[in-house]
Amino acid sequence: MIRYALLFSFFLTFGYGQSIKDLIEQSGAAGSDIMMLQEQAGPPAAAEKIPAEVPVKETVEIHPVPDVSENLEYFGYSYFSSKSELVFLNNLPAPANYQVGAGDEIIVTIWGATQLREKGVISRDGNIYFENVGLVNMAGLNLNQAKQILKARFENVYSTLRGGASASTFIEISLGSLKSINIHFLGEVNSPGVMPIHPFSTVTTGLMQAGGISLIGSLRDIHILRNGKLLKSIDYYQYLLKGSITDDIRLLDNDVISIPVRKSNVLIKGKVKRPGVFELKEGENLSDLIYYAGGLDNDAGQKVGISRVLPLAYRKNAAEPIQHIWVELSMKDEIELIDGDKVNVPSLFLVDQKVKIYGRVKNPGDYSLSTGMDVLDLIELSGGIFQSDHWPNVYPYRADLIRQNRSELTSKIIPLQLDRLQQGIEDQNLLLEDGDRLIIYPAEINKFGKTVRILGDIKEPGEYVLNENMGLTDLILRAGGFSYSAYPSEVTINSIDPFNISKESLTSEVKIKVDPDIFNEFPELGEYKLKHMDQVFVRKYPEYQLQRNITIEGEVKFPGIYALEKKGESLKSLLERAGGLTDEAFVEGLKFVRSDKRLILERKGRGQVDLKLPLRPDDHIFIPKRSNTVEVVGAVNSPGLIQFNSGLSVSDYVNIAGNLTQNGDRETVSVYYANGESKSRTFFIDPKVREGSIIVVYQKPDELPLDKTVFLTEITTIVIQALSLILVANKLAG
Repeated sequence: MIRYALLFSFFLTFGYGQSIKDLIEQSGAAGSDIMMLQEQAGPPAAAEKIPAEVPVKETVEIHPVPDVSENLEYFGYSYFSSKSELVFLNNLPAPANYQVGAGDEIIVTIWGATQLREKGVISRDGNIYFENVGLVNMAGLNLNQAKQILKARFENVYSTLRGGASASTFIEISLGSLKSINIHFLGEVNSPGVMPIHPFSTVTTGLMQAGGISLIGSLRDIHILRNGKLLKSIDYYQYLLKGSITDDIRLLDNDVISIPVRKSNVLIKGKVKRPGVFELKEGENLSDLIYYAGGLDNDAGQKVGISRVLPLAYRKNAAEPIQHIWVELSMKDEIELIDGDKVNVPSLFLVDQKVKIYGRVKNPGDYSLSTGMDVLDLIELSGGIFQSDHWPNVYPYRADLIRQNRSELTSKIIPLQLDRLQQGIEDQNLLLEDGDRLIIYPAEINKFGKTVRILGDIKEPGEYVLNENMGLTDLILRAGGFSYSAYPSEVTINSIDPFNISKESLTSEVKIKVDPDIFNEFPELGEYKLKHMDQVFVRKYPEYQLQRNITIEGEVKFPGIYALEKKGESLKSLLERAGGLTDEAFVEGLKFVRSDKRLILERKGRGQVDLKLPLRPDDHIFIPKRSNTVEVVGAVNSPGLIQFNSGLSVSDYVNIAGNLTQNGDRETVSVYYANGESKSRTFFIDPKVREGSIIVVYQKPDELPLDKTVFLTEITTIVIQALSLILVANKLAG
């Protein structure tokens, strides 16, 4: 006890700048009361004991231990720090029992026969001065008492105030600016010390003006001292959760608010509506914690995990300081919690068992498996298959139930006979298990659809289902009719028997004339009946053709797209139709593209090309402007464009381009002409350079270095072999 008293004295002296004696003198509290508060603010008993043993099952840790570092909010503290200014206090009417005192401003207003408005401020000694009335003592008076005394004093001066209902002058006494009251905020508040606050303040609004309660301060046991005695102990959880404000008393000058340290820190997360860190009092249990957390979510599990750091006295060994326990929610009223407990309410483990049906059913898909659900139940859920409009589409002899063997990750087929199931034979109506898949097969499983194809000049060519009595005109009608370019006078039908093909006969061909006018009125069924796998070809009209367009661009007077006037029209004719060449046209550089490839026109002479070439559809001609340049590229020191001069040779242009680089090869120089031709150096003679040419100088090919040792060895070998042959020849001659 003495140790706590010394610590409390040190805290007050250096933390607030006041001694215990000063505090007692200001608040009127006895020293024993202050010590009593300190004892009450000490460590809570709940933090020093383990709750009574309950029937829980210790297990390995399934859920990770919750941690405050998960940004879970401490419940309730934000309420006191959410408002920096309490302007609304200034708008409240003064309570009738408000005790006026030094610093309060009183306003006296008189109207009627006499007009007067006068203000006065109560001095430190409790007096207030009004002209014609003098000093009036207000010490110890509440607002109602002060009004009565002032009214009586003014009636002595202004007689017309008297007379009750017959008075001709009236008076109103009100408060103006108010004095602050001094409140002592002790313990775990954000701004401890003596603080002047609004005189109408309650405990709640006073704590807001003091900056709120710190996170280590308690919300469950806040002490209010007045005149040296404990006036009230407030549990703010009742206020914050239930809206109970009966304990929120109005503060008076020199009241003391003491905030002890939190009684406990108990964390709850998971499937609750308000996860966070809560403060539990001794005797409160898991049920209380869940209530403070707003209750459980709908998908909360049946068990709750609790991670508990055991107090030192209860640890079996230092290596196992944490106890992990699971408790049933039904026992929540019996589970007492301690400081540091971390509660996790996991989600309900939803096992949604499903079965699946697909194939020739109305509503294939997954369906939830219910207790006692069988094959017929699943079929009915999917819309049924035994109705007269659907049963003919179902293969009646066999359906397959695929069943999983989850332990071995295998599956097996259980065959079912649907026709027997339709007859009500129960041995086919098996009970379903989770993961079962039922396959309903289509009736045409052993049948083949018959088709025909129509190709060529038809609006919608493709493959079509062959009806039993479908004729040729019926197929043409289904394919959208003839195209504009179709030749209906000769529609070809190729028939085939895939199982009877011989060398002499692969297919049989029939040609039929179809009159398009038949579609201008109601057409009867076609006379020629089509067979399975027939191919119908609608040819294009032999003489049908559209414009044969070509494009000419560049240096002509009217560039654009032109249609050939006749077969074999020449390029010369096209140039004339395009208005002829412009003054800047460079005919020798004409680019002629046919089928995405450049066509090189024959040169007739200097600056002339042969324009008699017959044109074809989609030809593209481009006539560039004169460039008056020659370009030199490759292994020269200054590649680039050089002004054309008919008197210069390849060597001249290469010299102008800075001559050859160290690796340049004069022997492999090539010249590419504007019309697409190219020539290379032949027998030491350079090709002629024309306007628009590109001179390419290639690099010398890489040469392998000469190995002198290998070279001498090979020469020596050759010499020795030659001498040997001479010696052999001489011997044979001798």
